Amino acid sequence: MFTHASVSNPAGKMLSVLALGAGLAVVGALPADAASHREAPLIALDPAADTTDVYAFVSYDTANLARSPDQRRATFIVNVNPGQDPADGPNYFAFDDEVAYRINIDNNRDGKAEDIVYEFRFKTENRPIGGPGGLTSPVPFLGNSHITALGGLLQGITKLDGPGSEGLTRRQTYTVTEIRNGAATPLFGGRALVAVPSNAGPATFPNYSALAEQGIYSDATSGIRVFAGQRAETFYIDLGAVFDTLNLRRYLPLLSGAEDVDTVNPFGVTVSAAPTSAPSRSKCRSAASPATAGRPRALPTR
Repeated sequence: MFTHASVSNPAGKMLSVLALGAGLAVVGALPADAASHREAPLIALDPAADTTDVYAFVSYDTANLARSPDQRRATFIVNVNPGQDPADGPNYFAFDDEVAYRINIDNNRDGKAEDIVYEFRFKTENRPIGGPGGLTSPVPFLGNSHITALGGLLQGITKLDGPGSEGLTRRQTYTVTEIRNGAATPLFGGRALVAVPSNAGPATFPNYSALAEQGIYSDATSGIRVFAGQRAETFYIDLGAVFDTLNLRRYLPLLSGAEDVDTVNPFGVTVSAAPTSAPSRSKCRSAASPATAGRPRALPTR
């Protein structure tokens, strides 16, 4: 199996990351190669289209590993918009309505990742408090238990939709389309799904983990599950020290556990345009040889 993710804008600019390589290819007048986590100068100017990492692996949860090899599910994850600080309001971080986020899959090993494509398209909507004709707000998320006005509508965001979501005054929804051998099929009945908003804090989101769980959607027809929203970055590094011209906190010997500092994970979170999870046999050919087919393995992304 060969997988890559791509993002494109209506003008035709295409930016791709190969899951089995380390290159970021910009398709345009002049092709160029670069890495991703904000160090590629051109794509750093367009962070919502900056694909930082692509992951493809057989899901390793106990229930999935208990299935027969041809029934096991694969997971694909695309991270974009790197280096986020959750407290960076008021606009926070979102997908771009003008970008098509795609997961491209080569299902016959011919080196062309076009057999199956999963496309995510986003739409941003402003939602007046109390419904149409209600109060509008320049701040996308409003919630605090001390706000008793407006019938208590703004005492904390607990839902992505319906009662409890009134404080989501700016919200993103998205659709997912499967393109198989050129034929497009809208998933989830073509309905709009809600992207999980950036975590603005405990007053606005009293239980952010529970809210994020609501952002996992399952398609009854295909068995595919998706999620779109803000997640913690898995790239571990003392980024501030490294880019202060290798001003490491201590040279050899290595740091002890108490001295070790990760300046990416605590606040540098990414938005994931996935995971997309589906039965492996319906989505991609196994990357394992017949002798090792019983041992699912993750595909390298770098």
